[in-house]
Amino acid sequence: MKRLMTATALTIAAALVPLLAQATPLYHPPGSNLTYGAVSNGQSIMSDITNPAAGAAVLQQNGNQYRFGILSSIGVGYEFGEVDNLYSRIDAEAQAFQNLQTVTSVADIDARLASLNALLVDVEANGYAKVFFGGHLPVMPLVVAHKALGGSLVLDVNGSIAARATALNDPVDFNSAAASVGIDDPTDDVTLTFAGAVPNGFTIDNDSTVLVKAARTIEIALGYSRPLLKTREATLYGGLRGRYYKVDTSRTGIRFSGLVDGTEQAFEDALDSNLDSDTGLGMDVGVLWVSEHYRAGATLTNINEPEFKFSPIDLSDYSDPGGPVYQKLAASNTYTMEKQLQLEAALYTASQNWVISGGLDANAVEDVFGDEYRWATVSAAYATDTWWLPGVRAGLRKNLAGSEINYYTLGMTLAVVNVDLAWSSDKVTIDGSSVSRGAMLNLGLEVSF
Repeated sequence: MKRLMTATALTIAAALVPLLAQATPLYHPPGSNLTYGAVSNGQSIMSDITNPAAGAAVLQQNGNQYRFGILSSIGVGYEFGEVDNLYSRIDAEAQAFQNLQTVTSVADIDARLASLNALLVDVEANGYAKVFFGGHLPVMPLVVAHKALGGSLVLDVNGSIAARATALNDPVDFNSAAASVGIDDPTDDVTLTFAGAVPNGFTIDNDSTVLVKAARTIEIALGYSRPLLKTREATLYGGLRGRYYKVDTSRTGIRFSGLVDGTEQAFEDALDSNLDSDTGLGMDVGVLWVSEHYRAGATLTNINEPEFKFSPIDLSDYSDPGGPVYQKLAASNTYTMEKQLQLEAALYTASQNWVISGGLDANAVEDVFGDEYRWATVSAAYATDTWWLPGVRAGLRKNLAGSEINYYTLGMTLAVVNVDLAWSSDKVTIDGSSVSRGAMLNLGLEVSF
């Protein structure tokens, strides 16, 4: 597994180098939002790219203001499914078939196939590995809040690149009763060579597959927000944001028989394959109610639900067009960015040095890999007014859909430097060691004046 993840990470890193813009992926919040959640808290420039109405709220405290990220966020992370020693188990099964030159009985074949089928069922239901990188173009996001505009403009250019591997199960069929008397069943996936009534060896023709997907998303976003309603106690802000997306994907199916020739090389080949591209436009709308001591708001993202189409995956190696694996691979040629309602609230002191906040996605949406995300977050933070005393924050986040994974989060700000870390409370065994099912790390620098 270490070899696999190293090869995957190196390949992704190589692809990341020429990427001038680094999108805000569903699975990896940027910058300090990793701890804060998708909440407009007022303590960080990254909170201005959550709710489209957030930028104009800067005017309430400071009049004209300009914010930009020197390198506001660059991050890395991983996530595993709930299958212990996932890929080492696949390697072990593949190696067993590679070393099994002859068999002594049909019962031996039955035992081996029972082990294989049990593994493939477990892996498809629970097993995956995902690694990801992301960040923002230098000086992004750029926030200009000016009275002459009547509100605020927010420009952001960001992107991400990620890879995901999982398995698709096609049960291995074998008529052991027929084989025991020296008869091959043409419906079997197993082909036997007989010496009399005793099998002398066998091969497997089966479509069970490890599916490797890589994706790169580049996003350019421009938003405008302004006050809509003022009372003596609070102000209602509204905002619109348009997004341009460029989504590149690579999808490769590696049949189980192909893994026998080397798992590491198979994954490197899959991640090195050419990316298939499509573009689209998205629109977000948001409202934010801001008083001296609290904020509450809502954002509806991708209200037009942009759709991206990709070339069909190469299925020339698959023997059964009506089989479950073939059908699943043939059906995955589009990706729709579904609309999502995000709710937020924050309590803070008049100076906004102390903030307690919470966020909730009202519905689940899928990422480009088909994984569902619906985040719930809570956090508490203290922002210092001096450069030598660090600001600190801590929180919890949970995916209420899909993986249902939990994360603890911690962050610190010293002068203009932000560091945020998340790690899962859930564990999985990798190469015999218990590790967190997921972890993320973000670094960033930002300036306000």
